[in-house]
Amino acid sequence: MAQKRTTTARARLVAALTDEILQNPERGAFPIASENQLCRQFGISRVTVRLALSDLENRGLIYRKHGKGTFAHGRSERLHKNLGVLVKAPQATEHRPISEMVQGAQNVMASVRAGVLLISLPPEEWRAEMASSLGGVIVVPQDVTERDLEILRNRHLPYLLFAESALPGPSITLGQRAAARTLTEQLLQLGHRRFAILSGFDSCLDAPKRWGVHDALKAAGIDPARVPEFSAHNHEGDIFQATRSLLALQPRPTAVVAFDDSLGSILSFQARRQEGIQVPQELSIVSFHDWPYLNYIEPALTTVRFKFFAVGQKGAEALNLAALTGRTAADLSFDPIFRPGQTVGPASGTD
Repeated sequence: MAQKRTTTARARLVAALTDEILQNPERGAFPIASENQLCRQFGISRVTVRLALSDLENRGLIYRKHGKGTFAHGRSERLHKNLGVLVKAPQATEHRPISEMVQGAQNVMASVRAGVLLISLPPEEWRAEMASSLGGVIVVPQDVTERDLEILRNRHLPYLLFAESALPGPSITLGQRAAARTLTEQLLQLGHRRFAILSGFDSCLDAPKRWGVHDALKAAGIDPARVPEFSAHNHEGDIFQATRSLLALQPRPTAVVAFDDSLGSILSFQARRQEGIQVPQELSIVSFHDWPYLNYIEPALTTVRFKFFAVGQKGAEALNLAALTGRTAADLSFDPIFRPGQTVGPASGTD
């Protein structure tokens, strides 16, 4: 059994002063105890005190004036480092979930006079000056390895994983797996047993949706391996080809889980206008993201919204706090918002 690590006097002093500074309501700078006072109060050497104060200075919590003492930055004066967003697959930034998350993060970082850096290079290739300019990193899991995260930990850079994944570390749960399970359960309750999946929006955002669909199917005694999945790769030509192949299945599915509204809307169009299939009488469709530009299509999609902008805001705030305290960022969790539409109905025909 591994021995429990003993907290050092230096770490205890850093933690105590950090809490004292962050809990102080002063907006402007304010003095903290002198080195002599800290030595007496904590029963530690001057060397340990100076090392602890250097840690706090590096985090942007304090500054020292020769001959005048040590001062803490007030709430309005704290120095924040930049926030990194690691996106090793650059095409992912073209997707609205990622761009909305980045906009939310920028909103917070601008308010503390810092920026957001989009980074596609793996952490081992980061220059030292760039790594040192960061206070934390939001990690988009696609193509990221455990080695990448290990390097972040070794550099004492707090991070949050954007969306559920198999990677280790604190993460932002968007609610996609739970939402996909709920939508699939609703279809099951309406009698649907022939399902298909239409994927290809974004591999890292598709994965938790797939897990949620499979969770519900397995609970209902349906083998997910027997549920066909068509991937469209988010190109219009691919989407039309995937929808044609899906609708040509015999027997045809009575319910489709499309991993984005763009996929669901084209499937609905193709089914109704090209194949003469009634939606939802003959085919039920559920999708994700509730994009405003698709709100006016008919029949209205049954879909679910995720708070990507708020995710960026809360993620930036959590990492800013982690950078100031030196502590690991805590997991964040968000509830999805379901929007009932007109593309879901009872199963028809014999399953």
